[in-house]
Amino acid sequence: MVSSERSDEALQVSIDLWYPECWEIEITERLDIGILGYGIYMTGSEVATLFTIYADDHESVTEGIEAIRASEHVHSVSQMASGFRQASIPKPGNATRELLVIHDGRKQISQPLTSRGFVCTGPIDIRDGREYWSLVTNHGRETVRIKLDEVREQMNADINVRSMKRQNREDASTTLPVDQFTKRQLEVFQLARERGYYEYPKETSASALANELGITTSTLHEHLHKVEAVLLGRDGLTQLE
Repeated sequence: MVSSERSDEALQVSIDLWYPECWEIEITERLDIGILGYGIYMTGSEVATLFTIYADDHESVTEGIEAIRASEHVHSVSQMASGFRQASIPKPGNATRELLVIHDGRKQISQPLTSRGFVCTGPIDIRDGREYWSLVTNHGRETVRIKLDEVREQMNADINVRSMKRQNREDASTTLPVDQFTKRQLEVFQLARERGYYEYPKETSASALANELGITTSTLHEHLHKVEAVLLGRDGLTQLE
């Protein structure tokens, strides 16, 4: 039954989620920082993960590192040399620090997702008390809903599906220079893309986006115009999905 839903074109699934006893979620909910998780490597009950912690200033980054060290779920924190990661990998925020963190892996949601046929396609963006995942799978849409329901039950998780769409060979990948954006600018721009603000015809309005974000329409336009100015300053406007 499941195999009949499979396709030659992968299904892109964008989700945000919350689940209890996650130290990354708790820290980003409490502090004005974000965390990017790049890789999760199991070593028994421990997990080794590469993180980039980002914020709008260095003081917030330092406060975030101290909070990570203080977490009862974290066993060790090592700072990585600046620039060890390839320059092509984007890092949001005006201040960043790269870390290797050894932590308790028994309550991570990554294994319940990957064991059900989901593959993470980029960094996990953890901000404002939620994790934002970009996934691909060869499951059909109905199977994706069933699998995510299973994860919800297993992890007592709140999972919101932001978008599902097919990825074909003609689709171009997009790498945004998000190291030039603030955390809020990136959040506003990503939501505008997901809601179809840049489609023709538009699938949403500026006022609807502003209401969803809890900001004024003029503030929304200010954030979007700053991001658009960066993109237009490159070799034309970066192709948007």
